[in-house]
Order: sequence, then structure tokens, then C-alpha cells
Amino acid sequence: MSLFEGLRFRPGNSFIHKLDPRIKLVTSLMILLTAVVYLDVIVISTLLLIEAGLIFVAKVHGLWSRTLRGSIPLASLVFLITFISQYSREPVLPTAVGYSLAYSFRLVVFLSSFSLFFLTTTPDEIALTLQKLRMPYEYTFAFVSAIRFTPVMAEELRAVMDAQRARGLELDKGPFTKRVRNMIPILVPLLVNVLRRSYELAEAMEVKCFGASKKRTSLRVLSVKHRDLLFLAAATALFAVALSLKMTGLEPLRLSPLLGKYFPV
Repeated sequence: MSLFEGLRFRPGNSFIHKLDPRIKLVTSLMILLTAVVYLDVIVISTLLLIEAGLIFVAKVHGLWSRTLRGSIPLASLVFLITFISQYSREPVLPTAVGYSLAYSFRLVVFLSSFSLFFLTTTPDEIALTLQKLRMPYEYTFAFVSAIRFTPVMAEELRAVMDAQRARGLELDKGPFTKRVRNMIPILVPLLVNVLRRSYELAEAMEVKCFGASKKRTSLRVLSVKHRDLLFLAAATALFAVALSLKMTGLEPLRLSPLLGKYFPV
């Protein structure tokens, strides 16, 4: 369940926290696009180091590290599937390992990019950002509510599982079919909690006359400052350099005959 820790906002007073949420969103998207364009271990590792630096500046590395630990099983699965697929087509061990590492690191970059945005941006700022993108408020509210309650649901799932284990329910032993059946005592109370929270949220929305006013106002108004423009300029410059290297065929692994022989570009 630690995989969802990256969706939980962590209050702070760092430089990253003070950035305009639209700038952080654009930066995260540029990192994502760079990871999509490249299948280069060196470039993807560099992106991961940049994200790690920004996360340490924001002082949210604790929750980020939990997200990374939670992503290990998924990244390992991606590595295994890619390795089997690549090795069956081209039985060269270093090449298969190179492709597998690239895809696994790409997944970690994706998760880290989302974590960087959600850990340093309040739900209210996310809602304002989506409204600036002309998204209807009803959809914005639904999205922000899902982001807000996902970590809460993960905690409740962990609490229910611990309670059932204390009652002697085996969740990690026995045949696969038995373990699937043993999940029923987990899902039923979890579903009850989800419905209860949904009912409470619906009541709160009704009390506050949700949807009565077509023109909404906000206590906070987003404004771009000089630091936001400087940060965006630096991120855009790095993104432009990465795209230029890709378009001209000057990827790091192409320039290294030894590494480029085995690792994907």
C-alpha cells in the first residue's frame, strides 16, 4: 500500500512547494515525455537523479522512498516480462538486461514524476490548476476527491488486513484459490467503509449546496512569479536539449560504442 504514499500531500515551505502548481505540472509532463521519447538507460537514470534532487529540495524524500519501495514488485514484474520477451527474440544477455532495466527505470520515473507533483501540491491547488485548464468543476471535484481519499483507503485496507490477521486469517499461505477466498473477509468491510465515506461526502456536499452556484470563486488566486518563470525556463531548456539530441541521433548510448552495443537507445 506504500505505492499510494506518493499521492499524499506533504506540507512544507520549500522552494518546490512555493512554485505555481501549473509550472510543476508542466515540468512533470516534460519529464514524462522525455522518458517516453528515450529508451536510454543513461538518460532515464539522469531523469531519475533530477527528480530525486527536486524531491530532496522539497524535503519529501521520506514519502517518496515509500513509493519507491512499493513500486519494487511492479518494477520487478516489468523487468521480468521485458527480459523474457527480449531474450526470446534476441538471445543476447546484456541486450535483454539493458532493455529490461530501461523499461523498469522508466516506470520508476513515471511514478516519481507524479509523486513530485502530488507531494508538493495541495488538493485545492490541483483543483485550481484543472479549472484553469477549463475542466468542469464537477469533474475537477471528482478527481481531487479520488486523489485525496486514495491514501486513506489504502490505510483502511492495511488496517482491515491487520485486524483479520490478528483473528487468524491466513492471507500469505496456502493454495492460490484459498488465498483468493480469504480476501472476501477483507473486501466486505473495506466496501462498507468506502460506502460509508461516500455517503458522508454526499451529505456534506448537499449541506454545502454543491452545484447551486454556476460561477465559483476561490480564496486563493494563482499567479506566476519570477521564480516560477526561471524554473520553467530551466526545465524547458533541458527538455529542448533532450529532444534535440534525440532528433539528431546524439543519444549518450549511441556515442558510447561499448554501451550502445548492448543497451537500447
